[in-house]
Amino acid sequence: MRLLAKYTAEAKSGEIHDLARAMAVELTVEVPEKVIDRYPYLHDELVAKVESIDSISSNLYEIVLSFSGDLPGTDLTRWLNLLLGNCSMLPGVTLVDLEIPEGLLGGFAGPRYGVEGVRQLVSVPNRPLLATALKPRGAPVSDLQKICRDFVEGGGDVIKDDHNLIDDSHEQFLERVVACVESIRSSESGRRVLYLVNLMGPAEELDRRLEDALNAGADGGLVAPWVLGLDRTRKLIADHPGVYLGHPSMSGVYTRSGGGIASRLVHGTFARLAGIDGSVFVNAGGRFSPTREEGRSVARKLKEPLGNLLQGWAVPAGGMSPERVPEMLADYGSDVMILIGGAILADERGVRIATEELSEALEFSGRRRT
Repeated sequence: MRLLAKYTAEAKSGEIHDLARAMAVELTVEVPEKVIDRYPYLHDELVAKVESIDSISSNLYEIVLSFSGDLPGTDLTRWLNLLLGNCSMLPGVTLVDLEIPEGLLGGFAGPRYGVEGVRQLVSVPNRPLLATALKPRGAPVSDLQKICRDFVEGGGDVIKDDHNLIDDSHEQFLERVVACVESIRSSESGRRVLYLVNLMGPAEELDRRLEDALNAGADGGLVAPWVLGLDRTRKLIADHPGVYLGHPSMSGVYTRSGGGIASRLVHGTFARLAGIDGSVFVNAGGRFSPTREEGRSVARKLKEPLGNLLQGWAVPAGGMSPERVPEMLADYGSDVMILIGGAILADERGVRIATEELSEALEFSGRRRT
């Protein structure tokens, strides 16, 4: 059983084989070749094997390494260290894909709800879901409550705290959460609208905040795995049953050009391994500059077979406007959360009317697809 990792690497043609071997050693045992020669087990079992090297273009190559199935374990901290670790400091090296044997997936629970489970919770069998971000930080709690009420009455499905909606104390956090839960539940009129709280605070308070929020009636959380730590995120989700969206804050450090990890792995594969039900990622046409194909590649990773792990929601974001909805539906189909925050808040007609208009458009798209 071996874990296959595909990389792209920049190198001169006469240096690529040495680079591939250096990566294989650096990621696994990090000792000189003469030390490896002393221990046949290292050479035969622990040092990654260079499976292939293929030219992509001038000075750009694809390298496939395979790792012993004994190395990754079931904690994502070890996975990241094994798959990129010290090689993250080599310019031009990017982890672009993984082929994970089923035997290594058994240690991961994956999303608890995923696409179908969330659909059952909100009783929406086929159409895209409409989500918004509760913000801004600094607004009175009464204003946040009104946003919640208007969005629910307008037909929205999911409210998540903005990742910048951060409370300085546990007491402030819980007071705000209780107030927002009350506003949402009193406005549902027989529907179920999910409310996900932002988990951004001191590490020693995260479990308590999440537990108290769930007890107060929240449905789960917004987690930023590349801020909190990927495996810390996995453990939080495992210990506190609920629905979880992953936020891309800090992920640009990993996904920017010039090296790192491909966004489809960051927001797709690793998100599912961590147990995230829906992955928020920056989409084309907003405040950032990914291509449409980058977004579609994330969505494919969220839905492709991955052992017994459930499929995850694609949540394209980053300054989306109502005008971009048709394009997002074309790119992502029905299993997408249309996340629009600032544009709804800025609509001069008010949150409720802006939400109603979007909800009607998504209802129409759902009828067309059935």
